[in-house]
Amino acid sequence: MAEGRFDDLLALDRDVARAAKALASWRAVLADRPDEAAESDPFDGLRAVAARSTWQRLGELSPSAADEPLRAALRRWVLAFVQARVGGVDDVAWAREAATARGNYEGERQRRVSWREAWRGVASGRSAAEARLWLEAASDAAAPLAPVARLRSARRAEVARRMGLAHAWAPVASVDLGRLRASAARFLERTDDLSRAVWRESLGAEAEVAAVLHAAVARDAGDGWPARLTPRWIDEQFGAGVRGLPLDLPALPATLGAASFARALALFGYAFRVASAQRTMPFAIANDPWFVGAHRLAFVFGALAADPEFHVRALGLGRRIAERQARVLARTALLEARVGAARVFLGEAEGSPGDAFDEIGARLFPVGRAPLDRRLMGVWPAPRVDEPARWIALLQAPGLRGALRDGFDVDWFRNPRAWTHLVSLGAGPAFEAVDESSLEPGADAVVRSFEYALG
Repeated sequence: MAEGRFDDLLALDRDVARAAKALASWRAVLADRPDEAAESDPFDGLRAVAARSTWQRLGELSPSAADEPLRAALRRWVLAFVQARVGGVDDVAWAREAATARGNYEGERQRRVSWREAWRGVASGRSAAEARLWLEAASDAAAPLAPVARLRSARRAEVARRMGLAHAWAPVASVDLGRLRASAARFLERTDDLSRAVWRESLGAEAEVAAVLHAAVARDAGDGWPARLTPRWIDEQFGAGVRGLPLDLPALPATLGAASFARALALFGYAFRVASAQRTMPFAIANDPWFVGAHRLAFVFGALAADPEFHVRALGLGRRIAERQARVLARTALLEARVGAARVFLGEAEGSPGDAFDEIGARLFPVGRAPLDRRLMGVWPAPRVDEPARWIALLQAPGLRGALRDGFDVDWFRNPRAWTHLVSLGAGPAFEAVDESSLEPGADAVVRSFEYALG
């Protein structure tokens, strides 16, 4: 590899593809069986792809202009693997703590519950009152997770420092951190009044955190959806557009309300972008560890749940019911977008963490009397590894959605030419440079889309 020969880069690319698959499988096991994951190593036999020395050697190469895209893409993957390998111990610690019964649930059957079980209860609770008990249990179980979260964040920052990066998010998206946070703050500020208005309209002045989270499941928008969410339903909606593609749809969420279908649509969008990647390209170029393009398509498909046209043309509803249901789901999407903005903002909060947490809590849930429980500080809403990629994708989604509607009509999801166009997007490299000057205009575009849907 010292001379940057293309054959050497291709050999490394094959190992990167194997490691990416192994890491994804390991993370799937970690979510449900942390002790089993702790006994395995996703980089077993592939340690070179997760080594700082490999990252450094790739940086020292002088490949030809034709080979440079592969070198750069491999370097991104190796960096992601280094972070995953070093941070694996923290991921296991988090998963173990999240699965340990430490919270007190004071419902009909009082018992100790885990962090994960408590949050499932918040979503699946039969009433806002029950959701409140589950949220209290989640807050009760949060304390041991906070130091794990701090250690994980510190370790990622140390890895970034040792690799000469300004901060842990630097490789995720090539944008200034200050401008990234500014766009999130701008979005929160410009949607504060809208958020307050829609939740007061829906729940009244006495609504509080648990009531908002319970309502966000959108059980009151159930017309037209099947009783159970299955891959077959996804295939019935979009099967014609994905014929011949190696679509790897992940496990779909439990069917709790209409918001479950919005999540499933987003999962499909992400999987579709991955599947449409040009298979003749090297893996590292066709895929990205922080895949903005896949997240962008996830947002576009997820937004169909809040589109009246989808309710009319795919679910077979009348216009009045379609518009009512779409508004309910747009309300949920607004909350999710604001939580995403909060994750970006809190991920690099300056000053007192408590002050930032209190401010964000008051803005996310600006109704009712109970603030966001301080026991959740540092634990929820915690930023994910690829949070900048998700945020940038959200800011770009209105542009892609608008282009699809302009080019292929409001029912673009039924137009074969739209699917051909979407597949063609996979012919390009997965990594896309981001223009920093587009961040705040992108935030404004998302604001306008919510104002149109909810104003």
